[in-house]
Amino acid sequence: MNCTQAQALLHPHHDGELDAANTLQMEQHLADCPQCGGALRTLEAMRAVLRQEGLRYQAPPTLRQAVLKAAQEAAKTKPAPAALRTRWQLTSVAVASLAAGVLATLFLFHLQSNNKGNPLLAELTSSHVRSLMAGHLTDVLSSDRHTVKPWFDGKLDFAPPVKDLADAGFPLIGGRLDYLTGRPVAALVYGRKKHLINLFVWPADSTPASSVPSVTEHMGYHYVQWQAGGMALWAVSDLNEAELLEFAHRWTAQ
Repeated sequence: MNCTQAQALLHPHHDGELDAANTLQMEQHLADCPQCGGALRTLEAMRAVLRQEGLRYQAPPTLRQAVLKAAQEAAKTKPAPAALRTRWQLTSVAVASLAAGVLATLFLFHLQSNNKGNPLLAELTSSHVRSLMAGHLTDVLSSDRHTVKPWFDGKLDFAPPVKDLADAGFPLIGGRLDYLTGRPVAALVYGRKKHLINLFVWPADSTPASSVPSVTEHMGYHYVQWQAGGMALWAVSDLNEAELLEFAHRWTAQ
């Protein structure tokens, strides 16, 4: 199973609607693919947010009865012609895509609302969550730092340091352009088993900051902040605190 197939089955897999064969293939793919595993965790987080009382609306009994009646009447009608069935299937796909977009927007809005006291943390969280959605993780997909680093040439007004930590268990996956604190920044993507790490890099300002990584936890994510080589560095992941700190220390020591 490839990523395209897995992304199409992500929602039914989460809902327990797949047969045994597809479920097994999905679980094997999710165990080996950090990007699809991250997309599943994002979906789980979005649904957890939407289950909160403030975002739920209890439909009145009359609406439930009307929907059930309409469904019963529709079941009694003759099957639709093939052309109409095809049109309905296409419409269903479009509606599902729109619903997924709305869910993602609501989730990002919820994250930003809960980070009003720290605008940078809100931006980091939103950028990390967006990257876990299909097609947003990397602009350049490569485990070779000699491929990723030159890709940023001409796209940024600084040269981000790119390091390969595969020997330490944090393989480089790729990189992309992102936008934080009112300026373009580099986002380097690393893996750790089933987890993804976004390392955001931009030139440090004149404000003194520690070169010793410090960790913050919020909304189920860990954030490690430090400075090295004149660069401000923020690592964001759902990885546990100890391993994310290990990543920061190994990245700095290399």
